[in-house]
Amino acid sequence: MEMENGALGLLKRYRYLILLLMVAASLVSATVRFAGDWRNFWTVLMLQAWFGQAVFAYLRGGWVAIGPGGVSKDASPTSRAVLAGAAFAIYLIGFGIDGYPKKESVHDRRPSDWTMPTREEIGRSSDKTR
Repeated sequence: MEMENGALGLLKRYRYLILLLMVAASLVSATVRFAGDWRNFWTVLMLQAWFGQAVFAYLRGGWVAIGPGGVSKDASPTSRAVLAGAAFAIYLIGFGIDGYPKKESVHDRRPSDWTMPTREEIGRSSDKTR
């Protein structure tokens, strides 16, 4: 029990540094991975901000909220820690989100991208069907 209090005390002592590191890591990660793909950039950044604030609320001893619900500061320490741990896990999952692979659409092509098949290609396609 003494070890838990010491570790929690250390985390609470450096809560603003932890918040700064979490924000910086989120911004750098989202910028590097999604430069130019602003939809995924903002989605990942908002996900990490949403769950990162719950972790920070736990560290400062306030209401730990995820969405409309949460755990008050007077609730049991175990339930607060579990909710903060789940929020931190989802925050970390945000670093692994890679977005969706963009499929090339027919509408993205230009007329010069369309070519007629060569005789060899036509011959190969008929060989496959036999």
